[in-house]
Amino acid sequence: MKKLCFILLFCMMSAFSIRCDAQAVSLKGRISVDTILVGQPFDYQLLLTVPKDYNVDWKRFGDTLSKSIEIIREGELTTTPVENSDNVLMKQQLTLTTFDTGYVYVPEIDIYYSKSLQDSVRYKLHTMEKELYVKTVAVDTTQAFLPINGVIKQYITVKEALPWAAIVIAVIGILYLIYYLQQHRKTQQPVVVEKKKPTVPAIVTARAKLADMKDNELWNSLKVKDYYTDLTDIAREYLEGQFEIDAVEMTTDEIMKEVNALDLQDFVKMKLQDTLITADLVKFAKANPSKDENEQSFKDINLFVEDSYAYFQEEKKKKEEENK
Repeated sequence: MKKLCFILLFCMMSAFSIRCDAQAVSLKGRISVDTILVGQPFDYQLLLTVPKDYNVDWKRFGDTLSKSIEIIREGELTTTPVENSDNVLMKQQLTLTTFDTGYVYVPEIDIYYSKSLQDSVRYKLHTMEKELYVKTVAVDTTQAFLPINGVIKQYITVKEALPWAAIVIAVIGILYLIYYLQQHRKTQQPVVVEKKKPTVPAIVTARAKLADMKDNELWNSLKVKDYYTDLTDIAREYLEGQFEIDAVEMTTDEIMKEVNALDLQDFVKMKLQDTLITADLVKFAKANPSKDENEQSFKDINLFVEDSYAYFQEEKKKKEEENK
């Protein structure tokens, strides 16, 4: 008997608790119209009244409410206090549409809540299903078909163009800044005037090198190939500096062709030719002239340098007299 009384008391308390809770929490769904044209948007408003301390798990909507009802726009969820109570009103507006015709139903929407964030007991509320009648668009079959409109050109608005214009201006500004800094740096750099080194006359250089060879008596050296290379290099460099003959890069035949054009005595030309031929034999045919022949080659080059320079001086004097 006591057990039965306890059960009855528990049921009464639970019923009282649920009835009190039901009085504090309510959920409503409202639609703005009951008849629309197919594809026409309409508003659906969710209204939830709940104590401000309750924890509400508000539903997150996707693209559709059902197979027939599509969501065009999901409005912002707002919460406002209810006057003269501890409740708040949570409100959200959905813009819906449907492409079915006839009677279409907006389905029930479930909202879950608990009395606190720590409370593991969750309660569910749901809206009532709403009926909506969808009419088709009347087509006047007596009218002729209208032509298909062409594509409407969409111009870029100022708001859309502003970010791109800002980017272009920024790039131009950066490029101009780089150009300005480079030009400014060039103007700040001191102008360095390169001093021209005095040109040493070819005859002076040739005489100095020949004098050095004479002092060291290089014709007695066992390195015959090096000796003739140095000796003929003196002659080649002298011809290039004194007569502008590119003798350094020429063969013996090419050098003699240029030298023969000078009005030198034949025996002077032969001195140069004999030495160049001997040098070629030493370099390429592994000839081994005697020390006397080596010394004679030195004398021949020395004679060629001095006689050709004397010729150069005479030609220079003649030109000066002609120009007077």
